Amino acid sequence: MSAYADQEELDKLKAWWKNYGSSVIFGVLLGAAILIGFRYWTHYTEQRLQAASVLFDRMMQDFHSKKLETARQSGESLLNDSSSTPYAGMAGLMLARMDFEAGDAAGGRKHLQWVVEHAEDAATTHAARLRLARINLDSGDKQAALALLEVKDLAGFEAEYAELKGDIYLAQGQREQARAAYREALKQLPAGSPYAPVISMKLDDLGPEKSS
Repeated sequence: MSAYADQEELDKLKAWWKNYGSSVIFGVLLGAAILIGFRYWTHYTEQRLQAASVLFDRMMQDFHSKKLETARQSGESLLNDSSSTPYAGMAGLMLARMDFEAGDAAGGRKHLQWVVEHAEDAATTHAARLRLARINLDSGDKQAALALLEVKDLAGFEAEYAELKGDIYLAQGQREQARAAYREALKQLPAGSPYAPVISMKLDDLGPEKSS
């Protein structure tokens, strides 16, 4: 290649760098910043998750050791400071249990409602929703109980929801709706479930089906 051609290529490179060089540098810096930020966030999230795990373990140890006030403090800390972790939802369930065992029904409802609204884990949310619905049913508020069960994604809790709906319908005097719900619950139970006889007994207690 001639010196003229070399100079021409060099001039082209200089012109390109003049027009686009700053964009390249910006793109490289932006990519590096995103990567560093992602690594920092991942590390921060892992640290928070680990800290929440340790605090929840401490809560459970204090609960089983009957150090209820200390356990309660740990639970409230998880709700307030680690709500984005799955341990906050589990702590909410434990706080609700402690409330009910202490005779504080209002506190128990409050904590269950917190779990329903804020828990990150679907199973924890469903556990709180079903428990709250059962409490509403037992206190006579059948409509509130039924409203809690109107959710689309049941995430493996189909049988539990169907059975509780049957209990609510039965309490409302809607025996045929209860029958249909109990049958659905049986259908959703895994094969060989030891709980199937309980639901079958509820079905039997309804008596013979009305003829059309």
